[in-house]
Amino acid sequence: MKKLSVIFGLFVIVIVLASWTILNTNSSPCDAPLVGGHTGAPGETSCSGCHAGTDNSGTANITFSIAGGVTQYTPGQVYSVTVSITQTGIDKMGFSCLALKNSNNTTIGNFQLTDAIRTRTYVDGARNYVSHKPCAADVISSGFNEWTFNWQAPLTNEGNITLYLGALTTNHNHATTGDFPYTRSLVLIPASATGINETTYESQFIKVFPNPTHDKFEIKVESGNEINEIKIMDLHGKVVKTLNVTDNSEKTNYHYSAKQLGLNAGVYFIKLSSANNQLYKKIIIQ
Repeated sequence: MKKLSVIFGLFVIVIVLASWTILNTNSSPCDAPLVGGHTGAPGETSCSGCHAGTDNSGTANITFSIAGGVTQYTPGQVYSVTVSITQTGIDKMGFSCLALKNSNNTTIGNFQLTDAIRTRTYVDGARNYVSHKPCAADVISSGFNEWTFNWQAPLTNEGNITLYLGALTTNHNHATTGDFPYTRSLVLIPASATGINETTYESQFIKVFPNPTHDKFEIKVESGNEINEIKIMDLHGKVVKTLNVTDNSEKTNYHYSAKQLGLNAGVYFIKLSSANNQLYKKIIIQ
């Protein structure tokens, strides 16, 4: 009798584990690893690192572009990027994108999602990526798929920057064979001196003092530049704090505490926006 109980108990465990596996699989049918290293950038393979096929040997028509055909970047500016793939007879497609500073091949700028349902950002090692979500690999029309996202340029002139794209079209045979990997790249050069550059960050229209500061600081704006928004950004252009300006009756002087804002020691940029302009200022928190 004891032996039968043990056997029955083991049978129940097997059933439970099998049921859990099925439920787990069915609850996340689009799960896929967040793997970088396949954009064709320096130090990386293309999608051929995991899938069979020779780079750029397929017949796909791939568009990898920045809205307006932009080939220069202005520090701090946000750009809309589009990836579109057309290939007859293909029903699954994907991409991965990376931005690197040409001088040392380090991650640069900041990817921002405009469609969180179909795209995702992630970090692999020291590099930041944006890619399709697994469930967004299905074509949106026969032989066609497209994704959009934003890339924000670094806040200072960093020299030439390249956006690298690894793309893949698949035959949907649930294997790595018979697929078509592709690579593309976009080179962006710094805008001319008339754009926002390091000099603008030291704009004569803004004063921040004391700077460096251990805690409290004041932002003084020259009269005529009525500010409607102030944001604190890190060196990658990511907004870490949006400051309240609506309660400030002076319109030109703004007082804050780094500790109350939760700002750790480091270098930040203050972005002040008015109806017609954007002004930047560097601040150091000690």
